[in-house]
Amino acid sequence: MNKIKKIAAFCVLLVFTLILGSTLSSCDKPPDIYTLVENILKNKNINGGRYSFTAELNIKINKDYQNDAVPGELNFEIYGEVWDSEANINIKLIRADGESYDFGMWVDKFENNLYVDVNDLSKIILELLYSTGFINLPVKTLFEKETESAYKIDAHNRHVYFDLTEFDLSFFDKYIKDIEKIFTVKSKVNYNFKLEGNSFGITEPADSLNFSDIKAKIDKGLLKLPGYRYVELYAVMGIDEDKSNFMQILAKRENGEREILEKIKLDCNLSKVLKDPKNLYSENIIPMRYLFELLGETVEWDAKNKQAYIIKNGNKIIFNGALVNSKTYINLVEIIIKTDYMLTSAAADDYVEFTIARKK
Repeated sequence: MNKIKKIAAFCVLLVFTLILGSTLSSCDKPPDIYTLVENILKNKNINGGRYSFTAELNIKINKDYQNDAVPGELNFEIYGEVWDSEANINIKLIRADGESYDFGMWVDKFENNLYVDVNDLSKIILELLYSTGFINLPVKTLFEKETESAYKIDAHNRHVYFDLTEFDLSFFDKYIKDIEKIFTVKSKVNYNFKLEGNSFGITEPADSLNFSDIKAKIDKGLLKLPGYRYVELYAVMGIDEDKSNFMQILAKRENGEREILEKIKLDCNLSKVLKDPKNLYSENIIPMRYLFELLGETVEWDAKNKQAYIIKNGNKIIFNGALVNSKTYINLVEIIIKTDYMLTSAAADDYVEFTIARKK
């Protein structure tokens, strides 16, 4: 299985029960549950796109990761119906005595959105992922905080949804290497191609939470925590072959890890600085919200005075900048004067380059 299929399988098992996926194995034939998941997510046309299924899923936790809070294995019964681009799936936990416990957890797929119940089973799944070290405490805590309101919503409306067209599979890259050594997955899927009746007509549940929004808030939350936050940002700004302005950052964390962040498009005009480097410090070319949120700052907007600011020790620090397409751009002088970050290097030639670091 290639990396995309590994991650896709991972995402699905996260949705189906533990979504503990990727291939979890180097075997040529993946567990049946992965094939089922791929068929549903990619709208693969099996029997005209209409069928029902039942599945048995066994997830074993390897001994090194078992503790008082983590059982040796979990068994699930999954059943559902698929109508073209729609799917309706129910998940039951099979207890050690053979009795089943129905959490009433439903997974609905409607066109390109996947809706997952937020309920007692999802809490158990989150706890299991934490207890096995699959996710850490800060991620678990932030996820619980961001979904807390969903637990208070009416039972038929408690959902987190995944936009499959924009789903960022790279979010799971950092976990994939640990999956195989923690979990072993076995499954058996039976299909019934004599589905009768009409489509159940799933519609978007009210008050559902977008996973992409939750992920973004978790990412921002982690950037505020010692040990996770960035201590140095090396930024390169320039004009690409499409004549669009861009910024790309090499970020360094407190533990020494470095990562190249995704290139972003800028609405400001870099040409004045590139033509005359003397303007490097005074031109408003730095995307304020993007840069400061990477440094873990809280950025707010004063609508009355049309000024952006950060909150530091309970005080507002207002920045004077240029508003371009609803985004505030500031200059390097503002950063030097109004914050305690160090500008350790700055230059302009073919590109604008600068490095901002936390004081040690």
